Amino acid sequence: MNWLAPFPVIVPAADKAHLVASRSYLTYGKSELQDKLDRNPYSYLHIINPAGTKKASERRGSDGFFRLVKDRYDSFCESGWLQKSAEEVLVIYRQSGPDHECTGIVGALSIDGIQAGRLKLHEQTLDKRERLFERYLKVVECHAEPILCMFPDGESAGNKMRNAIQKWTQSQPPQLDFSTTDRIRHTAWILDSAISKDLSEEFEAIKDIYLADGHHRVASSLRLAEKFPGQKAKQQVLSYVVPESEIKIRGFHREVCESNWNASDWERAFSEHASSFDWQRVTSHDSAPNQLGIIQVHSSAGNWILRRKDFDKDQVDAEALQQTLFERSLGIADARNDERLTYIPGTKTTDELAMYVQRNPGAVLFELAPVSTEQIKATADRGAFLPPKSTWVEPKLRSGLFIHEIR
Repeated sequence: MNWLAPFPVIVPAADKAHLVASRSYLTYGKSELQDKLDRNPYSYLHIINPAGTKKASERRGSDGFFRLVKDRYDSFCESGWLQKSAEEVLVIYRQSGPDHECTGIVGALSIDGIQAGRLKLHEQTLDKRERLFERYLKVVECHAEPILCMFPDGESAGNKMRNAIQKWTQSQPPQLDFSTTDRIRHTAWILDSAISKDLSEEFEAIKDIYLADGHHRVASSLRLAEKFPGQKAKQQVLSYVVPESEIKIRGFHREVCESNWNASDWERAFSEHASSFDWQRVTSHDSAPNQLGIIQVHSSAGNWILRRKDFDKDQVDAEALQQTLFERSLGIADARNDERLTYIPGTKTTDELAMYVQRNPGAVLFELAPVSTEQIKATADRGAFLPPKSTWVEPKLRSGLFIHEIR
């Protein structure tokens, strides 16, 4: 089995693709989710939430609930809203927005290759979530959102693959091409079986790739594959593999909640870690941190800039902050579970963060620069893990746009 293999892809009917594909349901507020379900009968949200926003007849997360999901998925297929390719194929998919464009390959990544270490990981997973996703896959029997991987394109094999991808986007019209209300354009070229096979063979020259997003989906797929060794489809993971140079990483910020410290308390804490940071009080922050090692602190009590001393690129800023100020001064030893620590995606601007702390006087925000792809690769190569919520990676992929059945 090839490392990145063609598969019988399921996509929305071309005239309904913009209506079917949905953001992760976790990104919708209750009222927005209800509006989508009320107004759009084609949305994949109807599959993920088979009872809408009402209480389902089965407990969410139970096998019974997952069977409701599967039944709704089957009804979409029977209605022709989701359609399967007649052959095993690869898909070239481009996502383009106001400030970012990314073009890569959608295919089925081999579990054998993952077990052999060809997919480099950089995040720890939670056993509870692994088991939940494993049960979901076992019952629903499909991957409806690819994991996101990157391949180094600064070397010969990766550069050749990137050029091959670009070649096929210029040689034929796409089968899917639509925009969504978040101003993102989605374009997909479904390759024929012969071209797909050739591209899959070319991809074998890329020894290692790096997982950017989807660690729990990989872990749950590994669990499932172990239990069904003879079933080919369960020995694969739906993947979107893109050139490293086209990955966009934003910062992932920290919020310390319910702090009753004043400016003097914070400055005393900063001074306790003078061996790790230089600090400076500022009137305000004009823009986001522009380099690694710079951390901006927002609070209603004051604003500061922290600069790491003896900057070590192998240690990301979030880890340096956690091991010093958070653990030793604030007593936040468990970054995953301490309720005083929450995480803010890097899609928020510096001005939005400043406004937030003015509206929430108890909040103190630590604005971090984006982790680099070099840091991700270095961490993965040495078998280490980044702290939780270290990266906000784009592109963010839509559910229901590409589906891989594992029946």
